[in-house]
Amino acid sequence: MITSIFLSHDADMFGRQVVFAAAAIGYTEWTRASAVTALLFFGLDIAGTLILLACVGWAAGWVDLTSMNDVGMSIGGFGLIGVAIAQWRGKWLLLSVILLAIMAKFSIEPDLLADGGHVLALLLGFAVHRFLPLSRLKRSRGPQNAR
Repeated sequence: MITSIFLSHDADMFGRQVVFAAAAIGYTEWTRASAVTALLFFGLDIAGTLILLACVGWAAGWVDLTSMNDVGMSIGGFGLIGVAIAQWRGKWLLLSVILLAIMAKFSIEPDLLADGGHVLALLLGFAVHRFLPLSRLKRSRGPQNAR
C-alpha cells in the first residue's frame, strides 16, 4: 500500500501528481516541521485508503474494482489540503467550494473510487486539524497563522 502512493499508471498522471504533491506537501512542510508533514501525509493516506476500502467492501457491487488502476498520492494530498484549510479564515466556505468542485468533476467524468477517496481524505484531514492540537506543531518560520 505504501509503495502504491508513489506509482502512476501513465505519464500524464505522474506529471499531475508531481505538481499536486509539490503544492500539498510543500505547503504543509512550509507551515509545519518535516517530520510532522511526513506523519500527516502517510497517516492520512493510509487511514483514508483503509477507510475507503472498508466502504467499498461494505458497498460491494457498487464499484467494480477489477477495472480500477488509479494509484497515487491523492488521498494523502487531499488530506493535507483538509488540514491546511481547517486553519484558515473562511474554512467552511473553502471546504464547500472544494467539495462542489469534486462533485462537478464527478458529474463530468465519474470515478467513484477516486472521487470518493478525495472527499473522504479532505474531510479526514479537516477533522484531524480541527480535533487534534496541530497548532502546537508549527515551526518558527513560514506562515504562523494563516487565519
